[in-house]
Amino acid sequence: AVQAQAPTGGQLQKVRFSPNPGQVIYLPLFLAVDRGYFREQGLDVQVMPYKGSANTQMPLLARGDVDISSVIAGPAMFNQFAEGFNIKLISTLTEPRQGYRDGVVLVVRKDLWDAGTIRKLPDLKGRKVDGAAEGNPIDFLLRSALSSVNLKKADVTLSYKPRSASDTPEILRQKVVDVAGVSEPTATLIETQGLGVRWLSYKDVVPWYQETYLASSEAFLRDRPAAVRSFLTAYLKAVREVSKAKGQWTPELLSVATKWTGMPQELLLKVGGIPYWDEKAVVQVESLARVQRFWVESGLVRKPIDPAKVVDMSALEQARQAAGAP
Repeated sequence: AVQAQAPTGGQLQKVRFSPNPGQVIYLPLFLAVDRGYFREQGLDVQVMPYKGSANTQMPLLARGDVDISSVIAGPAMFNQFAEGFNIKLISTLTEPRQGYRDGVVLVVRKDLWDAGTIRKLPDLKGRKVDGAAEGNPIDFLLRSALSSVNLKKADVTLSYKPRSASDTPEILRQKVVDVAGVSEPTATLIETQGLGVRWLSYKDVVPWYQETYLASSEAFLRDRPAAVRSFLTAYLKAVREVSKAKGQWTPELLSVATKWTGMPQELLLKVGGIPYWDEKAVVQVESLARVQRFWVESGLVRKPIDPAKVVDMSALEQARQAAGAP
């Protein structure tokens, strides 16, 4: 765990927060740690990094091994909630917005793009497409893109080949697939290596989609509401700072991102900008309902839940007042 600095007087409340440091979506939270916004709120935020899927964090949250983490609106979240993993979504992280970079992109193999073979979604009929991992946001973007032009699973060859981000450039190089869903900055890396062309992202296909949320366990929210409110107050303050950059990298944001993600600045710059964080951070229950319907129809959510039951924005409303947010 990366410790926040020692308290300068008065007892700081410990909050264990788990992000995936390889993802730029946590940029405001990293900024809040670096600038001492959490400490200003009386918190000692202990960063417990994890690698891989956010789906691994829900059981840890529910068990109380972690206090606040990110959660993805995917089949795993709906299924685990139905199984009694009581968590609450307390705010959003990133969401699509024109002029900002989405975290996930569909990449077309370079030779097929150059030949003009794949330029429009109907061109995917009969093609080999890869969704990275079944039920994750990459898969959601790819399948939503197909269904937006009435292409069924049977109309394409859908695979989930990569075991890690570094596998995707290889399957494109070897022409194993024609189009791959990829998260950033791997998509940019693929483009700079001349293996593929970045094509469509969330804002082009599902502009209403909220991919990632901050969540806490029901017990933590009930027993430590002030800590959750303080955490979100610091987060909103950082989001307001990041918003001033209007989707562009600034020297400070670049250095924060490089420090936490370990990615070279040149690569981050080539991504072409930063994601969008809404200063209100409101969880849209209708977005959750639409995502759940999609996964129910895909057969990956077995027992639908009432999406409103997963959301608790009481701490967020207080934090917005405290942070002077819109």
